[in-house]
Amino acid sequence: MRASFYEGARTFRTGSQPMPVPGPDEALLRVRRVGICGTDLHIFQGHLDHRVPKGGVIGHETFAEVVQAPPGSGVRAGDRVVVEPVTFCGRCRACEMGATYLCYGLKVLGVDLPGGMREYWAVPVARLLKVPDTLGDDQAAMIEPLAVAVHDVRRAQTQPGDTALVLGGGPIGALIAMVARHRGARVVVAEVNPYRVGLLEDLGLETVGPDVDLTRFVQAWTEGNGVDVAYEVTGNPAAARLMTDVVRVWGTISVVAIHAEPVPVNLYQMFARELTMHGSRLYSREDWEEAIRLAASQAVTVAPLVSRKIPLEDLQQGMEHVLAGGAVMKVLVDLTA
Repeated sequence: MRASFYEGARTFRTGSQPMPVPGPDEALLRVRRVGICGTDLHIFQGHLDHRVPKGGVIGHETFAEVVQAPPGSGVRAGDRVVVEPVTFCGRCRACEMGATYLCYGLKVLGVDLPGGMREYWAVPVARLLKVPDTLGDDQAAMIEPLAVAVHDVRRAQTQPGDTALVLGGGPIGALIAMVARHRGARVVVAEVNPYRVGLLEDLGLETVGPDVDLTRFVQAWTEGNGVDVAYEVTGNPAAARLMTDVVRVWGTISVVAIHAEPVPVNLYQMFARELTMHGSRLYSREDWEEAIRLAASQAVTVAPLVSRKIPLEDLQQGMEHVLAGGAVMKVLVDLTA
């Protein structure tokens, strides 16, 4: 069967590997779609070589069809599923606290462990969630990033009537904005890419472009108070420097993006306004279940975010395309092509 192998910074190779043999608690999946996300771009650039082995198979945003499953497992051949790609020990302090997705021994399928960039994949049944037939394949492939957004908004405790500023209008930023809007918040997305700005506005989201002084805009928008919550989704040092200046007294900053290097942050505002800053990483099972409900009910519209589909053999070019910017939002790898 075909698979794509990470061979080091900026290099993927498509080759073959044996068909997997599922264990007693595993289902054999026929992979249909895998999304390329920000973490994958960090992998591609060599930023996560301490986690991703050479020759490893990445891909953690995976939608697939069950080929075979253990009897009584709750899934069967023909079921359409997404993969919750976290493995945890269940014994450490984080797991005991209920934060299994932050397990001290956390391993992520498609990062630390082999993932979905292959035609067939054997996955523990406990990591599968069924997808309703009302969702198309491309929509189903967006469940994982939508689960991230659901988790981010839940962590920030965004409420009806809140003002929310999303710094970065890529796929995760767009999804955060839509989830927050669904919760009743007033949302503005700051984005510099004209293509993405247009797409966000087509989704009915208010945007602020690079030609606007964001601090002044927020002051005017909130009558001088600052926003209730700011989501940092860019990974850009300039956004990290700005984020504490735009939040109200007792407001919240949610750091969603991966910052590969330490960056300056204006901590004076943390003190002066008694702000709360937290990180937001991955998701719990309830976030996945909510994401499936939101997508299936079309409360959050995910299909327009898919800007391109590529075959597995074009994975490297797809990574380069996303990194180049321009007219791109979400790229999916189509394993059926």
